[in-house]
Amino acid sequence: MIPQRLLKIAEDIRSAGGRAFLVGGFVRDTLLGFEGEMRDFDIEVYSINQEKLLEILSRYGKPNLIGKAFGVVHLSRQGIHYDFSFPRTESKIGIGHRAFNVQTDPNLSFEEAARRRDFTINAMGMELPNLELADPYNGREDLENKILRHVSGAFAEDSLRVLRGVQFAARFGLKAAKETVELCQTLSLNDLSRERIEEEFRKWLLKGAKPSMGLDFFYEAGLQKMFFEIRTHGDILDFLAKQRDGLKAQEAEILMFAGLLCLPNAKPLGFLERWVPVNNLLKRVPALLASLPLLNLSDKSDLRRCALKAGGLKLPAILKSAMQNNAEIQSKAQKIASEMGIWEAAPQPFITGQMLLNMGFKPGPKFGEMIRQVFELQLRGEINSKEEAVKFIN
Repeated sequence: MIPQRLLKIAEDIRSAGGRAFLVGGFVRDTLLGFEGEMRDFDIEVYSINQEKLLEILSRYGKPNLIGKAFGVVHLSRQGIHYDFSFPRTESKIGIGHRAFNVQTDPNLSFEEAARRRDFTINAMGMELPNLELADPYNGREDLENKILRHVSGAFAEDSLRVLRGVQFAARFGLKAAKETVELCQTLSLNDLSRERIEEEFRKWLLKGAKPSMGLDFFYEAGLQKMFFEIRTHGDILDFLAKQRDGLKAQEAEILMFAGLLCLPNAKPLGFLERWVPVNNLLKRVPALLASLPLLNLSDKSDLRRCALKAGGLKLPAILKSAMQNNAEIQSKAQKIASEMGIWEAAPQPFITGQMLLNMGFKPGPKFGEMIRQVFELQLRGEINSKEEAVKFIN
């Protein structure tokens, strides 16, 4: 729902001789039937100058000019955020995602301004306050036909748009147009920072309803030449995506990146070190993948070792189910692991150093060896309680 405050601001802009268009993802998501509460709105303002816009906005709060070069004015009220900007032209002046000369021009037409956007589904606007759709590049038709199509040749000036195409295809179930694929194949991503690349990978894997569609575009655009470590199949990612939203955020992140790198010869650590060097992922994704051979439902000793590597059997069970396209693996593993107390967490040693101290043992070379020996017997299933462990030591 569009806030009444924003509609009133748009009426004031129109009374002053200007025009206001809701842009960004709002129009796309509205046409897709998104019904969630929106608290961030991007508005492009035409045919009035910055001074007049600031005067209008000051009637509704304290406007903040946050992007002087781009003419962006921010206004927040009651937890809702509005970014007002002016139409602009951009021209490439160097290497890198931000190497553009930007000129604002309130006298541009909406069609001219929208030409600089990446895809037709993002080049639509909704004029306020009358809610009329502005769609000069047929984005609505492409959205209905599930097509991802670039707006113009200006697409090639920003190579990040190739990766944006991957995550949009995944999030909205889109198939890239032939001409868009061909253009993407000509672009190099070598000018992009690691941070921007990581951001797009996260959106693809953590927001994509159908990650396989992103993977299709990934391969069609030839991105495997740059991200050669990626080894997966689309059905694996889609299986994991169905489980993803029921997991904790950290678990979902580990699982999806493991799914991206789960097939033989993937070199997961190399990919993560290069593109997503997050300590938790660097540690747990390779450990999760290494635990999979131990997911042997007929051997509880193997299951304990699997849980020890992966921090519980939950993620290995989900991933192996995805790789073998067999949901029974997960359900059977959950039943067994829940009985063993290792579904959500790794097995914990019955004997710790503090316990040995409390029992009167003095620290020494045999201290650690004693703990390791008891834990090994615990993993084998030869010691099954703290009482048995204490009895073994004594």
